[in-house]
Amino acid sequence: MKKTGFTLAEVLITLAIIGVVATLTLPALMTNTAEQQAKTALKKGINTLTEAAQMNQAIAGFDYASLTTKMSSTDKPSPDEQSLYGLLATRTSIDYQKSGTSKLITNQGTAESDPSDNYVIFFRDGSALMFDPEIVSSSSAAAPGDGSETGTTLMEDNLVYGITAIYDTNGSKGPNIVSNCKAEALGAAPDTNDIGECTTAKRVIKDQFGVRLRGGYAVPNGAAARWAFEN
Repeated sequence: MKKTGFTLAEVLITLAIIGVVATLTLPALMTNTAEQQAKTALKKGINTLTEAAQMNQAIAGFDYASLTTKMSSTDKPSPDEQSLYGLLATRTSIDYQKSGTSKLITNQGTAESDPSDNYVIFFRDGSALMFDPEIVSSSSAAAPGDGSETGTTLMEDNLVYGITAIYDTNGSKGPNIVSNCKAEALGAAPDTNDIGECTTAKRVIKDQFGVRLRGGYAVPNGAAARWAFEN
C-alpha cells in the first residue's frame, strides 16, 4: 500500500508562512484590542462621573457647575466640602488619592500646567481622575487671561465652560499617555482639533483622555476623546 503524508520540508514551510502572517497581523490586532478596551473604559468613566454629579445635585444640591471650595494640594480634603473632591468622595467608590503627583500625567491640557500640582483620585475599578485642586466653578470665578486671582474657570455667556481634567482608564499602570489626534506618542495635551481630523494616521488612542465636567454631566474633551466616546 502507498502511504501519503507531508514531508518535513512541507511542514517547515507551512510553519514559516504561519509565523510570517502572525508577525504581520498580531501587532495590529493587539493595538485594536487595546483601543477597544480604552474606549470602553472611557465610556464607563464618563457615565460614572455623570451619575455622580446628577446624584449629588439631587441629594446635596450642587454639581460640577457650583463648586465653591478650592482645595490646596497640601490640605487634607474633606468629603463634606463643596469641592470637586467632596462631590466625588461622597458619590463614587474612591480607593485612595494623592496630591502633588507627576507620575501619571505630563500636563493638564495646557503647556503651562505644572504636573506636580495635580490632584489624583483613584477609583475602585483601577481608573483615576487628575485635576487642578484649586478648581472652582462658581459664577464669581474669573475667566482665564483676565489677570485676576483665579484663572481656572472659563465663562461663556454666563455659563460655566466646565472643569478640564484627565481621566486615566487604568490608573497607575502604563503607558500613561494622553490620547490625541496629533500622532504624538508622549506628552500630548488633549487637542481641540475637529473630530473629522482624527484620522487613522494621526490618531493615538492610549489610556488617558481629556474630559470636561460641566453641570450635571461629564463629556469628552478633545478630538481623540470625542472619537473614542462616539465610536
